[in-house]
Amino acid sequence: MKYCKNCGKELTEEQKVCTKCGMPVNQQNKTEQPKEQKKMSKKTIIIIAIIALLLLLIFAVYKVFDSKLSPVNEAKEISTDIKKGNTKNLKDHLKFNNRNLNQTESRAFYDYIVEADSSDRFADEVESKVKEMQENDEQSTSINADDEAVIQVKKKGKKYGIFDNYDFEVVKESVSINPDTDSTITYEYDGKKQKIKLVEDNEKMFATLPIGNYNLKATKEQGNKKFEGEVIVNMATSYEAIENFKQKNIAVNIDSEYSYGDEDVNIYINGKDRGTYDSYNETVYGPFLPDEKVEVYAETTVNDKTFKTDTVNVDKAEDGEDEITVDLSFDDEAIKDYEENEDLKEDVQTFMEDYIDALNEAYEEEDYMYVSSYIKSSSDTADHIENVVEDGGGTEFSSLEVTKYDKKGKTITIETTKEDQDGDSIKSKYVLDYDSTFSEFKIKDYTDI
Repeated sequence: MKYCKNCGKELTEEQKVCTKCGMPVNQQNKTEQPKEQKKMSKKTIIIIAIIALLLLLIFAVYKVFDSKLSPVNEAKEISTDIKKGNTKNLKDHLKFNNRNLNQTESRAFYDYIVEADSSDRFADEVESKVKEMQENDEQSTSINADDEAVIQVKKKGKKYGIFDNYDFEVVKESVSINPDTDSTITYEYDGKKQKIKLVEDNEKMFATLPIGNYNLKATKEQGNKKFEGEVIVNMATSYEAIENFKQKNIAVNIDSEYSYGDEDVNIYINGKDRGTYDSYNETVYGPFLPDEKVEVYAETTVNDKTFKTDTVNVDKAEDGEDEITVDLSFDDEAIKDYEENEDLKEDVQTFMEDYIDALNEAYEEEDYMYVSSYIKSSSDTADHIENVVEDGGGTEFSSLEVTKYDKKGKTITIETTKEDQDGDSIKSKYVLDYDSTFSEFKIKDYTDI
């Protein structure tokens, strides 16, 4: 079945002309061929256009990824993160032991850069060094902070087999610790707890870490006590870990002339003797828990008598205070009076021994002048001794001991025990006057008990 191409009327096979519109059938076939050729041409153009568009899109995607994944662009992102202090993003660009830094390490690295160098200067160097490395097709370069290499940049194959791949590896450093006590420290790192046993004054390797300044939360067990705090690693200043725990230590200072003498001064803490006080070398006692009650006092012995300072209570350390100085003081006047009194007692003992020797001499020679210098001439004692000597009576004594001593002002009352030549004891009471200006004694009164 055929139809007129011009008006659509049905045509017979034999028709040469359309009876409706008059269009010759043979002309309709001639005009149809060019239309089909025109359609084929458009299709080809469309296909070519699609292919061209796909190629353009692939090229654009390549350029985007090339820009995004290029080492120069990554260096720029690192630079931006450092300038802004964005350690959360920074950790995704920096590596350590073939892994990305964790948040603790990224923060520590940034803090190190800020303290050891200028963050802006360092950030600019990251960009310039990587750009120079790529332009010169170098395999590696280092980026320094304060003249020390902190990042090693290395060319490492291709990303997705197409793009250059650079690794930004943070330099690692070994850190030691030198403890001043035997203890066990447990600290947190990378979400895990690490434990290290320490021996006093025995330096030990603490850890190997990406370069940075760390404050690691920690606990320290010492004896039966457990202290909370941290371990500080500041690689900008040293490679030694420092303990920083919440505790208090006690330093003692004694403001007394008797803390410098020959007498030993002993420190007592919570009733326990902690050794002899050294006024020239400070001794620190502890550690104690921050809120632990600590009682401190000192004792010294002078001529067999013990003197004690007031007791100082240290209940709590202030925030940030780990060493507390406790000031102690003896009653220097009381000790001085006691020493002078003891010296005076020795002088009295010597005086009385000399007096007994003079008595014995007087009894033998029957001469009052031997003892007159010991006795006030106006006293009743003088008359009594003189009469005894003149009458030739009396007793010789082998020894005398002062058994009781009482001083009031310039008057000294003593009791003595004397032994005669037969071994019999005689107890007597003497009242002495003492002239401190001339250090002289005189017997004012005498009574046998």
